[in-house]
Amino acid sequence: MAISNKINHYSNSGNRRKFNFKYVLAEIFLITAGILIALGIDNWNNNRIEQNEVDKYLIEIKKELENNIKWSTKRKINFEKKIKENKRVLNILNENNKDSIVILKKLLDHINRASSQKPNVPIFEEFLNQDFLPKINDDELRQNLKAYKIGLEMAEIYDEFDREEVRDVVKPFMLENINYGQIYYSTLKFEEGGPVTDFSNLFDNLKFYNIVNFRGARLKSQLEAINFQSIWMKKTISLLDKELKNK
Repeated sequence: MAISNKINHYSNSGNRRKFNFKYVLAEIFLITAGILIALGIDNWNNNRIEQNEVDKYLIEIKKELENNIKWSTKRKINFEKKIKENKRVLNILNENNKDSIVILKKLLDHINRASSQKPNVPIFEEFLNQDFLPKINDDELRQNLKAYKIGLEMAEIYDEFDREEVRDVVKPFMLENINYGQIYYSTLKFEEGGPVTDFSNLFDNLKFYNIVNFRGARLKSQLEAINFQSIWMKKTISLLDKELKNK
């Protein structure tokens, strides 16, 4: 509007001075340049704020992964214990060792509950949901986190399958064939009494054998996934250190 007024002023001036286009063009240039500079500063400031937020996430993700590495050691021990229990049950069944029924009763708990291979990384998942992954400068770190995003999705699928297996296959079998009051159960204390379970019948029960065998295979697969996660986390922590030191 100001420029238009100036053009009208020069055009309609009583003294009819020669219209100075250079002056108008210079003023247009200055105004345009000012707008572009202001937009550039605003854009730079927004990028800086966003990058600072990304860096804060990376710091917290590093801490989260370090805690998961410590926790994964305990998880591995727990999985290895369950795998050994599973192997002992299979050996008792394979050898038809009915003298070991007392031991068998103490080992059935591991088939009766689902286990998880997915790590607890809520900050990392929040980071992914914010779509900050493209904001990471280091290509190796960005690709590493992108790959693990897929890994988390797969882990959730496998964990859900495990929960469904226990809920739909294992639990119904246990409820129909075994008195919970006669076996060891790690999280609940059942009252004794009720119908007596004939554990010797389990030795010739193909469904029971397959349940135990499948559980062992599942536990081994989950332990392999946890071992892989530990390797990935250590590598990612190293890349995060490199990324953050360059800030």
